[in-house]
Amino acid sequence: MLLTENRIKEAPASEPEIFPGFARIWACATLVHQLAFSFWAESWPGWVLVICAIAVLFQPACIHRFVLLIVASLLHLFQKLPFVPNHILFEGILHLIMVLCMFGLLITNHGRDYLRDAFKDNWKQRFLIFAILTKSAYLLIPAITKTPLFGALTTALLLLALGRFLFGREPVRSGATFIATAAPVLRIAIVIMYFIAAIQKSNFDYLNPDISCAAKLHTEIAHYFGSLIPTGRWALHGAIWGSLLFEVGIPILLFVPCTRILGVIAAVWFHLWLSIHPAAGIFSFSALILSILYLFLPVGIWRELNGIFGTQLTKIGRGDPVRGQKITNIFVTVVFFAILFTQMTLYLTMERSYTVFHTANRVGYIGFVLWGGWLGCCYVWAAIKGFRYEREFPNHPIPTVAWLGLLLVVMNGISPWVGGKTQTAFSMYSNLRSEGRGNHCFLKRIDLLPFQKNMVRVITSEPNILDPSVRPKGIANFANIGHKVLPYFELRRLITTTEGDMRISYEHDGEIRQFLREGTKVQGDPGLAKPIPIFLRKLFWFRRLNSLDGPMICTH
Repeated sequence: MLLTENRIKEAPASEPEIFPGFARIWACATLVHQLAFSFWAESWPGWVLVICAIAVLFQPACIHRFVLLIVASLLHLFQKLPFVPNHILFEGILHLIMVLCMFGLLITNHGRDYLRDAFKDNWKQRFLIFAILTKSAYLLIPAITKTPLFGALTTALLLLALGRFLFGREPVRSGATFIATAAPVLRIAIVIMYFIAAIQKSNFDYLNPDISCAAKLHTEIAHYFGSLIPTGRWALHGAIWGSLLFEVGIPILLFVPCTRILGVIAAVWFHLWLSIHPAAGIFSFSALILSILYLFLPVGIWRELNGIFGTQLTKIGRGDPVRGQKITNIFVTVVFFAILFTQMTLYLTMERSYTVFHTANRVGYIGFVLWGGWLGCCYVWAAIKGFRYEREFPNHPIPTVAWLGLLLVVMNGISPWVGGKTQTAFSMYSNLRSEGRGNHCFLKRIDLLPFQKNMVRVITSEPNILDPSVRPKGIANFANIGHKVLPYFELRRLITTTEGDMRISYEHDGEIRQFLREGTKVQGDPGLAKPIPIFLRKLFWFRRLNSLDGPMICTH
């Protein structure tokens, strides 16, 4: 029976704030993302992001540390764009929403006071600014020779200055205002993403158990359980319609007050089950959902969850929860670097190949299981214990410029239907093809953008620009391996980013054409040799297809 008296709209001041718990969970999810795609270890933005995540872990109440984590994540994202997984791009949109929220708070007098507090340690501020300027000069000034040693030294200086700026500071406890403003917007963004993902899956090939991604993922997950999980045709149909039911049902359950507890349990079960699949990005996606789920917890569950955390920390600290938290933070940090060291050892002692990447990914999965399994169990236990208590959200929508960020979510999702990008449009494992005649059950493409109506098919390529490397440098080398139908835009990208001589035979507008480059001499379409502007290069990424009219086999 729901309590009708003393309904709690906001948590009492004597209880823990929502922000520190969310910040700590978000920082852990960031570390999980880094274990899923460990290529970041070769880049300085990746190390900056890791330092900021660990800083938040040790002082989650400090809004300034959290802001630096968001900025570092966006910097890392920009470096990798457009070759990022769907959920990492979506996380970037969530971070932009948070930035808009911060901006809205910053323009107030209260916000400007907090900004001044961030730089009260003047020598640390000056040291960090000097390190940023040094690294920027190294990257941006052409006259400076780009050597590995100088690059490593400027990176080390930046990391040292960032560490001195972040650690040893008193936390600025201003996160309550931020989370009260941002949480309602972030919840709506998640709902939009879920519904768009379900719409993208509403196509004839996803509903076909012979080629459906849902059937493929179910079969591959069942492989880990032997004969315990059925894989007959009826089970494949169940996986298809069940996945659609969960993706539509979870946000509805979470938003209807009387079903919010069921929504929490369903979300935890569904995403922990998906994370079993060996694909690199799936457990990383589950980490993102588990972390954002914290903002969907109604008051009753949130109070129970904080009670569970407090009990656990008290036991770990032998009666002292503060000591227990320090021990836990150290444990998380040690486990993260132990897993990272193991992954790097695999690459250095074996080879940098697709096979080793998948092995390293399974090692990273250990980190997710330890954290995600624990967090999921805590969510469910809190939901069960809080079943009879208040089910209102602890914060409610208020005016903020951050609501404009929802336009980015919508625009990203509709991109395939206006002739835009197809690879990171919430179309993960959807069997969706908007190119050609398309395969969707009820949506048809309207070409407001020209990219999808200008397709080519690569016949031969020397060197092989479609699958160019046995030593992959990022997920661009793992996407749609072997597929040869792609937009002219993507062929242009491949040609202009591949060094050396090349000879390509391709079909365009029904004609077989040749492109030849020897040194600076080009024969064939000169447009293919023209570099793509950075804005378009970062914004758009397209899937490669088997064909424009045949079945759309499962691809990410």
